[in-house]
Amino acid sequence: MESRADIHVHTKYSGIARLGFLRFPESVVEPRDAVKKARSVGLKVLCITDHNTTFGACKAREYAKENEIDVVIGEEISTLDGEIIGLYLNEEIPPHLTVEETIDRIRSQDGIVIAPHPFSLHCPSLGEKIENLDIDAIETINAGHVDGYANKLATERSKSGKWAIVGGSDSHAVSTIAYAYTTFEGENAEDLRRAILAKRTSASGVRMPLQKAISWSVGVVFASDVMILRSIFGMIKQVDLHDPVIKKISLMSTGKKMLALFGSIIYLTPPIPYLCAITGERFLKRLAKRHETENGGK
Repeated sequence: MESRADIHVHTKYSGIARLGFLRFPESVVEPRDAVKKARSVGLKVLCITDHNTTFGACKAREYAKENEIDVVIGEEISTLDGEIIGLYLNEEIPPHLTVEETIDRIRSQDGIVIAPHPFSLHCPSLGEKIENLDIDAIETINAGHVDGYANKLATERSKSGKWAIVGGSDSHAVSTIAYAYTTFEGENAEDLRRAILAKRTSASGVRMPLQKAISWSVGVVFASDVMILRSIFGMIKQVDLHDPVIKKISLMSTGKKMLALFGSIIYLTPPIPYLCAITGERFLKRLAKRHETENGGK
């Protein structure tokens, strides 16, 4: 039987993002909710790939036992040369190594090596380096890339047959899980592993609608404000500090917390989130068009 897997999903353990002077979580998704959503949309395998940590993936695997879905322990690792995904990991891999060192660490755990959004214009990517690296698969459909360039170029390069083809949502919100996915023969995590190694996978899906991106940004900024206010008013309990975002916020000075609240209030004021999203999308499309022109339409 054919099944679907989302090989690229983030949870609240993915760390803090930056937008100008604003700081906000990459995601506020609970691992439990990611598992439930994946099950509800018919995925057989869910790969949790938080930035530079496997903690959220381990949490998700615990919840998966009661939801009849396989969770693969993964990590999207920040190397000195761009981001790379390791799947089927037993141990967390530290960031800021060379890509070759990182791949060696993945291989030492008998893991799978994937190049996510290899030609991204707005995420750290491996680019042309993929041609000379020991990679199992490249992500040819990434639902978070709206520029029409990165996925197109990855798809073209995949025709060489050097790697397996995979798709991932790169979801940072529950609602966008499985917008892009990998199709494979079988129904569990080991079947997915075998299919990737045998280069018998395919990628499908659609790009994330702009409205979903806006909802994500508003959601994480609002959630950050709630945590900041809880911290200011002394409502953070010791047990809450296990949450990395809450821990990070608790260490901020009061001045920085107030500045973050002020910035977020500005951002959340309509129609600013919409204007930011539309401007960002247009900028990426113009950037993509320029890259295509410079590379002769390739």
